[in-house]
Order: sequence, then C-alpha cells, then structure tokens
Amino acid sequence: MGLTDDSRSRWLGRYEAPRSIRRRDGFHVVAATRAGDAEPCVVIVPGPAASAARANTVFAEMERVHALLDHPLIPKVAARGVADGMPYIELACDAVIDGLDLTSLLNDAGWKVPPGSAAGLVASLRKAMQAAHAVIDPKHGRPVCIGRVSCADVLFSREGRFYLVGYGRDAPLERAGEQQIDRVLEFQAPEVAAGGEPTPAGDELALSLLARSFRHAAVQGSAASARRRAEEADLLHHLAPCSEAPDPEGFASLVASLLAGRPLPPAAEAAPACPPTLVLGCEVRWIAAKDGVKHTLGHALSRIVTALVDRHDEAPDASLSLQDLLAAGWPGERPVADAGANRVYVALTQLRRMGLRDIIERNEHGYRLAPRAVVRFVSPRTEHARPQDTRSAP
Repeated sequence: MGLTDDSRSRWLGRYEAPRSIRRRDGFHVVAATRAGDAEPCVVIVPGPAASAARANTVFAEMERVHALLDHPLIPKVAARGVADGMPYIELACDAVIDGLDLTSLLNDAGWKVPPGSAAGLVASLRKAMQAAHAVIDPKHGRPVCIGRVSCADVLFSREGRFYLVGYGRDAPLERAGEQQIDRVLEFQAPEVAAGGEPTPAGDELALSLLARSFRHAAVQGSAASARRRAEEADLLHHLAPCSEAPDPEGFASLVASLLAGRPLPPAAEAAPACPPTLVLGCEVRWIAAKDGVKHTLGHALSRIVTALVDRHDEAPDASLSLQDLLAAGWPGERPVADAGANRVYVALTQLRRMGLRDIIERNEHGYRLAPRAVVRFVSPRTEHARPQDTRSAP
C-alpha cells in the first residue's frame, strides 16, 4: 500500500516528533512517538558511516537476544524492518534521555544524588543483569551477558523510569570506524576487552566499574570530550556503592523533577552534616580532603588551587571563569581556545579525583570552592605531623 500524504510527513513514514537521544557515526538512538497509536518508543537507525547490511546484522542480533529476556528494565523489541530505505529497530521504551545527558543536567543544576537513590539505580541495573544471566542463549550455550556497558546504555523516561539496553549488540556503543561523533567511555571486564567471551562475573565487574571507577580513567580528546568526562565522573561518583538502603523510586523521582524543571526534591536538597574540608600543605605543595590522603600537586594544579582558595577567601559565593583558571595555572601562556579549555578541564578532573569532588563546584559563572567549605593550612613546622587547623575560610 502506498504512502498517504499524511504518512509522508512522518519520520520513516511511521513515527512523529523524533528527538535525538544519542547521535554517533555508527548508530542514532531516537525518542519518538508511533503514529498509529501515539505510543512513545525508542528507534535506532544506522548513522552516516554504517551500511544498511551492517545495520541489518546488528538489529537482527538485538531482536534475537532481546526476545530471550523478560525483565521490565530491558525493553522488548516492538518492530524491525526497513522504512523509506532506512533499516530500523524499535524498542518498547518511553525513554527521552540517556545517562550521558542526565549527567550534564545534574551538574548544570548543581544537584547531588542521595546515596540511597544512587544505590537504588545500581541495584536495579544489577537485578536486570542477573535476570539475563539466568537465561541460556541457545545459539552460544551460555548465559546472556551484556559484556560492556556505559552511561549511554541507561535510558530514562520523563517520569524517571530507567532502562538498560545493549543486549545482543550494543547499538549505542557500536562503532563504524576509528573516529566517532561522540566518544563514549565504556566499562568492561579485562577479559572482554582482550577479546574474550563475556561472563556474569565480568558483567558484575563492568557495572561496578561504571558505578565506582571512572575516577581512574584517563581523560583524552577535545575540550568538549574532556568536559563530558569530567561530568560523567561526577555522576559516577554519586553511583558508588554505599550503605544506604536502595531507593530506586527516589532516583526516578529525582530524574522526573529534573526533566520537568521542578524544584530539587527535599532528599537531594539536604546539606551534609559537616562542611567539606580541604587541607593544604605548605606553599600548596599537596592537598588532602576528607579521606586524609595527601596528594602532591604539580605547579599548574598548585596555582589553580591557590586561585580558587584566594577567591573563596575574598567572596565564598564568587566563581572563577575558565579563562581565569587558565591564566592562574599557566601564566603568560596563550594556547588556542580549545587547547586551553582542555587543560583546565583535565586539571579540574584530576583535582576531583584527589578528593575535591564535593569541594569544587561548577555554575553558570565558572568554578569555585563550595561556599561552606573549610580550608585549613598546615604550617611548615607541622608539615610531617598531624595537620593542624591554622586557618579557616569564612
């Protein structure tokens, strides 16, 4: 049957209101609404560097494996085919955003994820993985595993519901070449990275790496990718395992409030009992945060910390711009814009990994130490002794 005038105006002749979730050279992940019944869904199509033949292979394997699984967090495949000459696969999922963009929104809003809510997300993803592990793939004769995972594999609806995709073939991470439009940090067990088969234990490790170990990854690429990795680090820090009771509903509520532009939920708004504390060695040669571990600073990092502390002393609510921090860290140098911004993003990421994650804040004006933060200096005479409180910020 030929297309009607109305259907020609639809995306792929089947969908309305398409909105990109993740756009890469391999595949595009798109939120859309089915024209037939107005149901929300997620549609994946090949990117500019993926052939139709490859897309068909990827989508066929996704459809096969997803048909084996039955868990509410793992979307079913609702349709697969070719429309307007474009291969596509449709997931029964009302997601509108992935974990990468959620990271950016959380950081831009300055929201902190309560430990119980973060634990709820991780526990829920773990249960979905375990449900897949309980299924034996008849093609391979072993448990169904995801193998590798990233923030791009976790999708969220406007109501805060979350989903795990990537089984069969991980379309959000599929690459069509060496260059990607959007580089995405992936987590996987060492044996999978070496070309081995994924295992349930490897999946558990990948999830733990996703939740806990981003701070150990190297920051590479352009200024934009460095900033993205710094933002991912902030979210993944929130997802680290904790002793709080898992509260997945709390996480869903927080995401729903964020996407709807509502005020921060009270649970995420509560201030910590004690202000964050930063201990500085003589001449800012080292720093120590709440864990007490000393981290030696190079010249650039020392100058950046000094600039942040000086601004905090002058006006705790004031911030330093990216250019201010570049001038502080590398005085007299004039790198091109992207290279200079990249230096600052990398430096800030290093400082966060040293324990300043809850002390360095970013807002629309730039970067600052948390206004409540207490800065303590260690005198030369006590440099190798227990740090003493010789100076406190206002």
